[in-house]
Amino acid sequence: MISAEQTAVAEAAELNIELPDGDGANILATLLKKHIEDIVAADPAKVQQALRINGKLGLNSTEPDVSVTVIFGEAGLRIKNEIDPDVDGTITGPLKLQTETLAGIANPYREMLRRKLKIGFHWSRPLFTLQTYGFLKVPKSMLPEKS
Repeated sequence: MISAEQTAVAEAAELNIELPDGDGANILATLLKKHIEDIVAADPAKVQQALRINGKLGLNSTEPDVSVTVIFGEAGLRIKNEIDPDVDGTITGPLKLQTETLAGIANPYREMLRRKLKIGFHWSRPLFTLQTYGFLKVPKSMLPEKS
């Protein structure tokens, strides 16, 4: 039998992730949705972290050339093709490198210094990109053990 506490934790661990482009969603949107589902399953606290973020993040992959806008809101996340003109922050770089930084394999600060990864933000919300990166980063429980 499932206790009331376990039910509350399970309900709290749900995050609505919508792909408004449906079957027409590009590869980056599809991969990002799967990534977010995986990190939320590994760390249910990520749900509340996501719901505290309000705004739009543009992710632009230079290899392959594809982009998405992640819209954080009270109802969950929407991941749509292309970057909206009114995003609060952007991350640009090769898809492989963006994946490696989120997985903790590559250091995003070193890659920014090497000019392989570019972070953009609006002066009205200078920490927005850092806040969203913290949410998208893989939790320690998912990282492989170092030998």
